[in-house]
Amino acid sequence: MSHAKNVESYSRLVDICTGYGGTYNPGRQTLQLKAMRALLKEAQSSLQHVSLKRNALSIATDDREQEFKALHQLVSRIIGTMKASQVPSGRLAHAYYYSRLINGYREGKERLPVPSEDSEDESLTARSVNQMSFVARAHNFLRFAQLVMELPSYQTHSNDLQPSALLEKAEELKGLNENWSKAKVALSNARIHRNKVLYQGVDAVLSNATAVKSYVRVEFGNRSQESVQLKEVSFTKPRIR
Repeated sequence: MSHAKNVESYSRLVDICTGYGGTYNPGRQTLQLKAMRALLKEAQSSLQHVSLKRNALSIATDDREQEFKALHQLVSRIIGTMKASQVPSGRLAHAYYYSRLINGYREGKERLPVPSEDSEDESLTARSVNQMSFVARAHNFLRFAQLVMELPSYQTHSNDLQPSALLEKAEELKGLNENWSKAKVALSNARIHRNKVLYQGVDAVLSNATAVKSYVRVEFGNRSQESVQLKEVSFTKPRIR
């Protein structure tokens, strides 16, 4: 059962208890209708908050993927400009090396260097073949842009190929990674809050619903129509990691 269905079931529980009128009058404050309605509102809000943060992460993911997808063509244009500018062959070889790292492939059996401490590759000893994580690609593009900055013979009239523009692009890529990371953390925090409201603690939705059912069984009888009515309102606690 999904979180939304649990909240929907709790909403039904509130409606049923409201229908009992004055005969529903528990002594425990958290089981009273006013408190139940407040908890329902908080539960619904927590679901909406998770949905908003999930959408924000989706947007951040799409924005980042689009910008990184365009790197292949940009890098090719930069290398073409370097050739037209007749930069030294050694520098051009370095450019091709960074191009392979940014685009995620290598030629032959070239051994890539051990990633630096600020990269996010999974292993420092495995020497990742393609270094395709977004953080690694952004870092390698920055190194590529810095290489271009050091080439006095590099000349272009294209604004987006200017060395300063390439450094700005590197900062943009870094910013996209940071935005994605913040969006992911925000979604995680929203889920934590939702789980607390719905499942964790004696005042959570699931515990409250169980207590309400227990009160109805005691107050109206285990075989009463009220108790039978509440048996149709089911809840499921999902596995929370």
